[in-house]
Amino acid sequence: MNLFEFEGKALLRKHGISLPESALICSEDAAAPMLLPFVLKAQVMTGGRGKAGGVRVCADDGEYRKNLGEILNMTIKGFTVHGLLAEKMMKPEHEYYLSITQQGVKRPTLIFSRMGGMDIESVASEHPEEIVRIEIDPFTRLKDYQISCLAAKMDVERAEARSFLLKLQEAYFEEHAVLTEINPLGVIDGKLTALDCKFVIDDHAGAAASVRDAIEANRGKLHKYITPEKETTTVTYVPLKGDVAMISDGAGTGMLTLDLLTDLGAEVACFTELGGMTSEEVMYRAMQLTLDGHSEIKGLLIVLIGGFNRMDNMARGIIRYLSEHEVNIPIYTRMCGTMEEEGLRLMAEAGLKTYYDLTDSATQLVQLVKEM
Repeated sequence: MNLFEFEGKALLRKHGISLPESALICSEDAAAPMLLPFVLKAQVMTGGRGKAGGVRVCADDGEYRKNLGEILNMTIKGFTVHGLLAEKMMKPEHEYYLSITQQGVKRPTLIFSRMGGMDIESVASEHPEEIVRIEIDPFTRLKDYQISCLAAKMDVERAEARSFLLKLQEAYFEEHAVLTEINPLGVIDGKLTALDCKFVIDDHAGAAASVRDAIEANRGKLHKYITPEKETTTVTYVPLKGDVAMISDGAGTGMLTLDLLTDLGAEVACFTELGGMTSEEVMYRAMQLTLDGHSEIKGLLIVLIGGFNRMDNMARGIIRYLSEHEVNIPIYTRMCGTMEEEGLRLMAEAGLKTYYDLTDSATQLVQLVKEM
């Protein structure tokens, strides 16, 4: 579950992390919530809001009124702005990057850089020597020597660095996060302050269910916010950051395919798994979750092994989706098992190619995407 900045900061505040004074604004007629000047920050589920004009300084009431109306009615990269965070302006002496993540790694990993306020992927690419990565044992947590190593790179007292790192670690584990990112992490009068944050809670952590429900319930007050419908099918959809999408009819097959695509040099866009015995409707829904609104996807690999699942039903779900949507990317479908002949026949009649060998189909798709 991706959180808005104000939600992530509320969780950080809960664990004693220093933050700028702030207030949430959800309507165009709201009075200025604090003394001017302050900064208005769009609350939107995407990055790049600064470049899009979604972060602005308000020096007086006239600027506040103008910026309030304009930002609150923005769409940034296709995402609606659902509120504004008014925040006291801060002048840090230094800006760092700090996060704890389990996205794309085997165990929780702390990432630190003295080059904060920048896109961390750019820093890693252009200045890899500026990135510090430390794996965290989820049972024993950060060791003293690891904390000392990080503290030595910060322009604050060791006690301040230690306190902040332990509070961030506490927030990450106790809130069942898969990502807790602070960028920039500012140094202000010798104190570490989280100036911006990104917080993602594990969708599959049962212990976090009450937290997720409370956050979702509180979103009802936001500007133009529509509560998403809960998934009623067996489909599991996990968004990633690549351009090659994947659908499988089982978790084991899915993990195998994920590894295969990664070994072939692909950047995987998502992990979509049908969830055991499925139907035409479930296959259709998997296509929806995978492709709808994801213009970054350049190719789709569908891997189906019919044990319990009938391949004719899978074919009907794929065909119906493609007949109702304009899809202009290559789709490679590996299909075998129960009712295989009928499924292959239906796909052929619809002009859709199918493949029997998983490695061949994955290799061809990845090569095609790389050539685009």
